[in-house]
Amino acid sequence: MKKALAIFFTGLLFLSSFAFANPISIDNAYVRATPPHTINSAAFMVIHNAMKKDIKLIAASSDTAQRVELHQHIHEDGMMKMRQVEEITIQAEQHIALQPGGYHVMLFGLKHALKDGDLLQFSLYFDNGEKITLDAPIKKIN
Repeated sequence: MKKALAIFFTGLLFLSSFAFANPISIDNAYVRATPPHTINSAAFMVIHNAMKKDIKLIAASSDTAQRVELHQHIHEDGMMKMRQVEEITIQAEQHIALQPGGYHVMLFGLKHALKDGDLLQFSLYFDNGEKITLDAPIKKIN
């Protein structure tokens, strides 16, 4: 009987972890290291949406930057151009990669250089009211 109860409660704990799992998760977040005297950088990551409805990333912030914006690279008139976007949609039960050459988070007016191996804290804000704060590693990109 004790063994059956132990198995029951272990299973209950396992299932409850899914019930309280965050519907939005972030993987592989990192921020580009900056050379000396560079005051801008970018953050990249994969955003997962486990909900059965689309969500939108609508803003980002960091105490290390004067301004943080959502951006996308587009191909226009034979050139790659970076444009600010109001939001980034993550479709229901899908994920989206914020990566070089695509969507990304821009950090403008950095208060100090971003050194390889350090961490940078920033927050992401979603249209469902959720805020996720990350401590992302800073990486030197060749």
